[in-house]
Amino acid sequence: MLFAASMRSNDRGRQTQLPILFDEAPLWDNASLEAALAREAEQRLELTLTENRSVLLSFCKKAGAVQLRLHRMFLHAPMDVVRSVARGLRRRTRRGDAGVRRFMNENLFRVKRVPRRMPEVTARGQVYDLLEVYDRVNARFFAGSLRVPVTWGRGSGRARRGGLTFGSYDPVLALIRIHPVLDRAEVPLYFLESVLYHEMLHHHLGGVPDKSGRTVYHSRAFREAEALYPRHQDALHWEKENLRSLLRASQALLKRRRSEARAASRPRRH
Repeated sequence: MLFAASMRSNDRGRQTQLPILFDEAPLWDNASLEAALAREAEQRLELTLTENRSVLLSFCKKAGAVQLRLHRMFLHAPMDVVRSVARGLRRRTRRGDAGVRRFMNENLFRVKRVPRRMPEVTARGQVYDLLEVYDRVNARFFAGSLRVPVTWGRGSGRARRGGLTFGSYDPVLALIRIHPVLDRAEVPLYFLESVLYHEMLHHHLGGVPDKSGRTVYHSRAFREAEALYPRHQDALHWEKENLRSLLRASQALLKRRRSEARAASRPRRH
């Protein structure tokens, strides 16, 4: 048995290791996994294991057999996940079962990517402490079950439809970033909570494959869960009413940080 560690902010932004137990030895080989899936699905099946980084599960029916493509992470899948995959094949739908989505989300560390370092995590802002807000949302909506670090971002969130990306979830690092423009006294707590809740849902639910095999993160199930936040509509209304002022504040913040970066890079005179 080995331990994989995830990170969580603690004591005002410091990091601690959270051990998550997993068995590094695969539970299946290609042939045994294919046989188990065919048996549970009760139909002919041909399995191909892949290293695809964007599509972890896809299938189609061809020549009377299901052509199933799975990422190699499924060699570590417990039997309940194998049964869930097989149920999806019997339903002839590409919508993922919650257990399958959870398994894929928790095993993203098995997806080969360019190595990336965990950035410095800063939870305490001038107005809001993200760790306090995170703990409250986690306890209220997720029974305290989530283990994902949260940090204020650098303030360079991309524009979208004339707006801002207020939060983002990185599934590789398992990290939530919140735009620092929300660290302002004018921003109500319920709006910050709604943004954080949205990103925590991404970590909790993961993505599901659509009919073309692409991974969808804002699925119907996601939208239904997002709407369960009690002040969801209030948050949408507040964003609409205050977007222009947030954009101006974001642009001023980005300009100041660029100016500070240029000043720091100038050679000093002795």
